[in-house]
Amino acid sequence: MQGYVFSCLKKILYYITDHGLGHATRSIAIIRELKKLENIEVCVRNSNAIKILQESLPGTKIISGTTDVGPSINDDGISIDREQTISNVSKWIQKIDFFAKKESKIILQNKPNLVISDISPMPLLAAKNAKIPSIAISNFSWCDVLKFLPSKEMNKLKSVYNNADLAIQISLGTKMDHFRHKKRVGLICRNPTRTKYKIKKSLGISNSKCIVTIALGGSKNNINFEVDDDIEILSMNTKIDNTIKKKDITNYVEGQDIVSISDLVICKCGYGMISECLTNGVPFYYLSSDNHLEQKAISNELKEISLGNRITFKGINELKLTSEFIQSKPILKKEPINNQKIVNIICQMISK
Repeated sequence: MQGYVFSCLKKILYYITDHGLGHATRSIAIIRELKKLENIEVCVRNSNAIKILQESLPGTKIISGTTDVGPSINDDGISIDREQTISNVSKWIQKIDFFAKKESKIILQNKPNLVISDISPMPLLAAKNAKIPSIAISNFSWCDVLKFLPSKEMNKLKSVYNNADLAIQISLGTKMDHFRHKKRVGLICRNPTRTKYKIKKSLGISNSKCIVTIALGGSKNNINFEVDDDIEILSMNTKIDNTIKKKDITNYVEGQDIVSISDLVICKCGYGMISECLTNGVPFYYLSSDNHLEQKAISNELKEISLGNRITFKGINELKLTSEFIQSKPILKKEPINNQKIVNIICQMISK
């Protein structure tokens, strides 16, 4: 990282969308890097990931509050309920000027030098109202994912996003072409916090066992597959049949640590788990719905780099997890983490 030294305190108000935890985990990765710098203070605004934010960022001020309304997800945990989403999101967009006006007061109270949003549009409008520069950071925008919204609401959404002074586009996602000013970076995610030995020891897992982590995003579909006794199954927010022995690690905060010790990951096609598999070099299968355009974009990008290991619920239930099967999976080349690059861009913005 370039040697940014600020002579006076610089404050950043960091908004994290209330839809999904992947946004929170990658924001944590960025904020951890920012907090290493002198004279940088970060305050976080969010409502759905307060616990993980508090545990991951001790000493960081967190202001609880709704930042946006995302799509409604069906019981399978991956596809979008379009009718419910149109109803909920349209109502929110129709009142976005009102929400932004209220949010401007919170911004002015906290006196930041910069507002960052992943990837709620509302704070970008609020920052504009408060005359504070802003950055949008994401691998997608709601304009790209919610293309089925009525044209009036879609046009409003685009106009609100246009208040961003800069958009930082993370790899693995949609094109985000509607932003006026855009910079592209690679993968952003958390680094493992401990050695593999210490992580396994804390979980009571023998070094001799193969580890399969299954993280299906709260799907209500029951998962049932064949598994040998020498395989350790780690379950993260997944409904796995009671006949299968497993460790429930849903509340494990540093999920990237779990990925780092895994020999195979089975997950939904969300940015968080996929990026952690890629940066840890861990083989994976993923569930994806073509009606969820972020997932479709991630899946397409994975196919371009010959990692299109897409699977269905039926395919998962037909798996026979043996040591031979898992060890036959090619080890992936670890992709670089671009946390420092994105921090450099942020520092350039607040040093102006």
